[in-house]
Amino acid sequence: MLIRPLLFAAIICGFTSLSNAGSVSVPVPGFPVGRCVKVLNIQTPEEAGPAGFEYLELAMQDLLPLSEADFEATVKRLKALPIHALSGYGFLPADLKILGPDMEPQRMGVALRNGLARAERLELKMVIFGNLLTNLRKVPAGILKADAQKQFEIFCRAAAEEGARHGIVILIEPIPAPTTDLINNVAEALALVEKVNHPNLQLLVEYTILVKSKEDLAILEKAASHIRQIEIQNPNGWIYPKNADESDYASFFKALKKGNYQGSFSIHGKPADVAIDAPKAIALIRSLTREYLAPEAPGK
Repeated sequence: MLIRPLLFAAIICGFTSLSNAGSVSVPVPGFPVGRCVKVLNIQTPEEAGPAGFEYLELAMQDLLPLSEADFEATVKRLKALPIHALSGYGFLPADLKILGPDMEPQRMGVALRNGLARAERLELKMVIFGNLLTNLRKVPAGILKADAQKQFEIFCRAAAEEGARHGIVILIEPIPAPTTDLINNVAEALALVEKVNHPNLQLLVEYTILVKSKEDLAILEKAASHIRQIEIQNPNGWIYPKNADESDYASFFKALKKGNYQGSFSIHGKPADVAIDAPKAIALIRSLTREYLAPEAPGK
């Protein structure tokens, strides 16, 4: 006679656990979770929707050199997916010279128009000036850093103006030295955005870079109104985040909360098995977002 009540209790507990797990995986309005993907020759874009992601962040460096026919085929492929592409990185040639005596004003204009025109056809809302374009932010010989900073401000203003023509926001990503010379932390990126003062120039913050640079998290409160996207991975390796205790994600989200961050989260890294790792990563980000950032969050 005891078996049935115990079995019934076990079933109820099981349903409760499933219900709780399901509630964690429900999207949080205003805070979509996306996947960073390469498009060509692999199925990562097609895998993203079934895995639970809400949007794609595209690697554009592979798409810029495509012929018109091949690019149009890629556009059609991506538009046929159940989720959309929201942002992209690598939207400029990596060998473009925008600083120093060898800067290429004419090529700069062409590169911005071409890269942003293709981003617009992909229906992107944001493009990222980050890791793949670090060479563009290195100060060449024969020029002072202060002069290079002025040139970079001019370039960013031109990029923002071209972005406005295409309905696209340029996101500056802080990259630490010695990888690049300009915009090495969030504070410098914020100063640049405030100086250029254009709505189409904003910020992206990469969680691992912020953690490893040991920049004071208080800067996020100041910068949050300009941050449009967060890239996040497990800082202990190029892998998906999975558990709340693997890094101090809570402090990061609390700092974003203080600045009233509103925006998306792109998950970076290489999953061992996307069908297993992605739902865990998505659930973690949504759980943290729901706890600290959603309108009803207490802001712990």
